Amino acid sequence: MGSGVLGVDFSGASAAGDALWVTEATQTEVGVRIEDCYRATDRWGRDRESAHAGLVERIAADDVQTAGLDFPFSLPQAVLDARCDGDWRGSLEWVGSDDGPADPAAFSAVCRDTAEATVGKRDLRRETDARRGALCPYTNRVRSMTYHGARDVLGRLADRAETAVIPMQDDAEAETAVCEVYPAATFSWLGCYREGYKNTDGTGPRRERNLAAVEDCSVALGDHHETYLSNHDALDSLAAAVSAARVDGGAHPRPAGTRAEGCIYV
Repeated sequence: MGSGVLGVDFSGASAAGDALWVTEATQTEVGVRIEDCYRATDRWGRDRESAHAGLVERIAADDVQTAGLDFPFSLPQAVLDARCDGDWRGSLEWVGSDDGPADPAAFSAVCRDTAEATVGKRDLRRETDARRGALCPYTNRVRSMTYHGARDVLGRLADRAETAVIPMQDDAEAETAVCEVYPAATFSWLGCYREGYKNTDGTGPRRERNLAAVEDCSVALGDHHETYLSNHDALDSLAAAVSAARVDGGAHPRPAGTRAEGCIYV
């Protein structure tokens, strides 16, 4: 089964497979058709190492043209300048090296100390974060995703000729473009709720409205409607697929900041 587009709601938890959801879709002449939606645990395993390794191989498969992943791909330029020679690849090498931070907490602490020493503020956002309403990429709420996303996923994709992490890498010759997405920003772009749809008591009006907004954008959900209504992680993977499909269709905005900082695509 060809998919064309992947949308990924990422997790950096030790049991990442339980919260990591993937939506697979196909571009058609009339819109986007959802082919599959699944939890990583059911395909690759529950532990972080298995889930992330399976995700990397799925992204690099021949039938994937664009993959949208929901975690920060880079760091603020001030931190890159002070810690990584100003370069995005330097950040991957730093996080993935034996001399780099041992875990997300250490990663966050170094980034905060570096930011405070250089600009006098501990929690910096990239320009794309400010534009899309996203958090500082090393704050406590997202540090695990940023750290493990860089070390376990981007670090393994960056050296593959068939994949290009955009906008940091040129995707002209690559078979698959890998882009950063942010479901809250996608839902905001759709004119619906970016907050309050992840209620814990099952489906609710905000989640239903968000799902309806996706369908109104010529997205055919097939048999997966109830999955998206019943699980907000699955719904976020759908939003990720919507943004990835737009990139696949040619929506390539200029980064709000430097190319090394990256870009959240919606």
